[in-house]
Amino acid sequence: MTALHQYISAIGSFQGLLLFFLLVCDRNTSAASKVLGLYCLSMGLAFFLPFITFGVASDVFNPLAAWLFFIPVMYGALLYLYCSKVVFNAPFKAADLLHVAPLLACYTLNVDALFVHHEEFRLWINGGAAPTQRLWLSEYILFAIAIAYLIATAFLIQRYHRQASDTLSNFNPTIFLWLGVLVSSFIVIFSVKGIMAFTNFATLTMLVLSDALIVLIILLIALTQWKNPQFFVINSSDGDEQALINSSTRQDSRSIGAVDEDTRATMFDQLTKHIEQEHSYRNSELSLAKLADSIGLSPHHLSEVLNQHAGKNFNHFINSYRVKEVCEKLHSSSTSNVLDIAVQAGFASKSTFNTIFKKYMGITPTQYRNKYRQNHQQHFQT
Repeated sequence: MTALHQYISAIGSFQGLLLFFLLVCDRNTSAASKVLGLYCLSMGLAFFLPFITFGVASDVFNPLAAWLFFIPVMYGALLYLYCSKVVFNAPFKAADLLHVAPLLACYTLNVDALFVHHEEFRLWINGGAAPTQRLWLSEYILFAIAIAYLIATAFLIQRYHRQASDTLSNFNPTIFLWLGVLVSSFIVIFSVKGIMAFTNFATLTMLVLSDALIVLIILLIALTQWKNPQFFVINSSDGDEQALINSSTRQDSRSIGAVDEDTRATMFDQLTKHIEQEHSYRNSELSLAKLADSIGLSPHHLSEVLNQHAGKNFNHFINSYRVKEVCEKLHSSSTSNVLDIAVQAGFASKSTFNTIFKKYMGITPTQYRNKYRQNHQQHFQT
């Protein structure tokens, strides 16, 4: 074990335990923050394993080797649980305890290594022969379950992104990009560690770099979550994750067409009149269900009208009104603060506004205002 690897492992252990106490012991943190705290704890404990494996720690810690070796099987499960909690600010449920099953399975398969064959286990980690076939099998299980969870998390994020686009008018798409990068990074890390575990391509450099990347990623996300627990939350007002999923499920049947084309056209006219008269798009917490209720339609019918008649999802439809109003006010006022205009138009945050405005207009709000001023001055001079 090189000095660099010792430093990285020591930092990983220390920051994991520290962030665990910061995230879990604070009563004001969310369920997602507590899951992340458990993630940090598992990381901190696992980073202590190299000290035992390479004989740096005292022999008194040898019995802990088997207990710590299987902890990474929880990385994928905890990341999946974290993403499912943080995006919709969901509470804990009894069913969440099922995610501990992979770790319990590995422990059950290797009870003898946990309590008896401590030294044989440590030698096996260093490249010796496996004391039992069950131990060899459990290592495959560890990596297979971790990768499976990470892939499931990637699909979960993609599905949540699609559902948010269909049912919420205000969310920051950067959240999903950030989470996607996080999951992709861990897929790469576990793939590298799998290659190291089951092939002859393992090098000390690969081990150090993969551990350093884990330390960096978990530190960044944990500090972000600790400083701003609502950073990743996209639906704190409507709250219920299952309600959004059910709403999206109902929308999946829109291709069947519950109403005829003429009726959809009539409903769309009713919708646009309501939007333009009531300016309901200015409500930053507006959702598909809320708008449907205000005009006397079911969420399913409103979704069908938007998708099949207007060719837009709810998110696109509402934000087009918001961007249009912002542009009009940028034309009419040269002194008003851009963010104030955006908030009045219904955007909930600066980051969301900038992302959506540039997506629709191709340039930033400030660039748009400057461009309009230049064009207006040139027109006036001519």
